[in-house]
Amino acid sequence: MPYGALEEIIVLDLSDRLAASFCAKTLGLYGCEVIKVEPLSGDPLRKWTNSNPNNQSGDSPLFLHLNAGKKSITINLDAVEGQNILAALMKVCDVVVETQKPGHLDKIGLAYNQIKKSNPSIIFTSITPYGQTGPYKNFHYDELTLFAMTGAMYREGLPEREPLRYSGEIAQYFAGNAAAAATTAALFKRTLTGQGDWLDISIQECMAGHPHQIGRRAPFIYAGEPDLRSEPRTSAAGAREPYAVGTFRCKDGYFSFLPLGPRMWPNIAKMIDREDLMVNPKYEDTIKRSENQEELEAIFQAWLDDKTREEIFRAVQAAGVPGSPILPPEEVHKNEQFHERGFFQNVDHPNGQTLRMTGDPFRFSNAPTSSLKAAPQLGQNTNEVLRKLLEFSDDQMEMLAMENII
Repeated sequence: MPYGALEEIIVLDLSDRLAASFCAKTLGLYGCEVIKVEPLSGDPLRKWTNSNPNNQSGDSPLFLHLNAGKKSITINLDAVEGQNILAALMKVCDVVVETQKPGHLDKIGLAYNQIKKSNPSIIFTSITPYGQTGPYKNFHYDELTLFAMTGAMYREGLPEREPLRYSGEIAQYFAGNAAAAATTAALFKRTLTGQGDWLDISIQECMAGHPHQIGRRAPFIYAGEPDLRSEPRTSAAGAREPYAVGTFRCKDGYFSFLPLGPRMWPNIAKMIDREDLMVNPKYEDTIKRSENQEELEAIFQAWLDDKTREEIFRAVQAAGVPGSPILPPEEVHKNEQFHERGFFQNVDHPNGQTLRMTGDPFRFSNAPTSSLKAAPQLGQNTNEVLRKLLEFSDDQMEMLAMENII
């Protein structure tokens, strides 16, 4: 549900990787007009993966997600004429989101310091794996290298085994979100000074500064203590209450619990209607409850067996015990909380397919909203954008198309 908060702000999206594409998409949700600049062959993410046989768009689900609401234009940036067109667009746009290796845009006359001479209010958001400076600035990357190089991977996994990384692309999504926030701050500064800026976004630094990583690194920062991998079912406080920590089966699926430390023991006993356990000498302290873990877990499991996830969810809320039902994807889309807030929206794709897509995790009370739009087809808006922003004629565009420039 795009908002009008940044209406009339034009963003050129030059991304070809996840972090920058997500940054540009988020700016689109804020209300910006996002113009995705693709090579004639298309963004490589269009063909990243397409394992769903029901996907009739020809583009990967990842591309459809990252580019919802954008416009697509195609330009051959290997040709001087194509570079001139992009330079002309930069001179009339507000924001450029780019992912090129440091120094590449300088070589073709499209770097921030070159464009700002004719457009001093332009904002360049450069999102690279390691930033514009430093010994790694030209290194290649993927999610594994980024996760490993930030300290995040060192603490994940079993203590006697090798470290593991989280699944998915958490580092790149977090960097994209941070870049969108920084770009919005730069736009606010521009309203006060009239001057643009060049934002140097390092995905490595974004992940290293992730709140979760900073929190876990606190023992090292303040006391020099290493953040070692630990056995599962150990609370953050180091106290073991393993009988009700982790994922358990219930009547209609699975439920996950994370009661941190011994202070939760009375809450759990009351929740399962076994307050008698609180006066049983076998369970009177953390050590004894750990020694009798199997007995307690059997009692806990028996309480779960005849209850649904919804019943358990209401019980943990009443008892003040951290826990949540585990929802499969089809139930997430039907969940009443998401439905009530209109988080998911049906989006019509030009091929006639209807996609159910995520909206925003935020709401503005005083900004107009509009419906989400599908990701564009390759070059769908080339003529429209060049007519509107550069006042190209039909004859000019026909000639450029014949020369494989657009």
